[in-house]
Amino acid sequence: MEIKLFALLLCLISLSCAASISRTDFNEVLKKTGYPAASNSDVYKYFAETTSKFSREETAMQLSHLLIESAGFVFKEEQACLRGNRCAGKYKDSVGLPGKNYHGRGYIQLSWGANYKAVSMGLGMGDKLLRNPELVSQDIKTSMHVSVWYWGKRVKTRLTGPNKNNFGVTTKAINGIECTNASLRKKAQDRYRVYLKVAKILKIQDKAKENGCYS
Repeated sequence: MEIKLFALLLCLISLSCAASISRTDFNEVLKKTGYPAASNSDVYKYFAETTSKFSREETAMQLSHLLIESAGFVFKEEQACLRGNRCAGKYKDSVGLPGKNYHGRGYIQLSWGANYKAVSMGLGMGDKLLRNPELVSQDIKTSMHVSVWYWGKRVKTRLTGPNKNNFGVTTKAINGIECTNASLRKKAQDRYRVYLKVAKILKIQDKAKENGCYS
């Protein structure tokens, strides 16, 4: 009885019972893909919290993109847009508000006013993130929740029919220009290389194919 109680408490503390991958696997993925271990334990905490219902196959794909987009959970904001005024007006659409910048934020680099509004509404925050887009990159929890919501609503939905196990369609959904611009193709190929490493660590048997982006 005491052993079972201890195991339950350990499970609740580590989140490993509910998570699609353990903290050990998570850290191993970072190490083997060339990224430093997450300096803040909340990165794994909120990753586990938001992906607990994912299959390991889906987790492998999604985690690969988060690693690429955030340089291993180091950045929560598009770095090029932090230098001077380089991105002012770059992501303007009919939904964004005047005086607000909707450049890439979060671990999946959410951009454009329409997407900020959709995520905000989807997370039950009204238009808070549309009015305050900077909130997306201010803390780990919001960055992770935004990124996982976007994955579920805008990326995962592409994995259907003949594209059910095609990694390329997820790249196309996240940053389609890598699929159409020959000069950026290497970036798309790098995403798949990272995925193969992640899939190997997580012991994914039916690995996703490269198809759906540039092939």
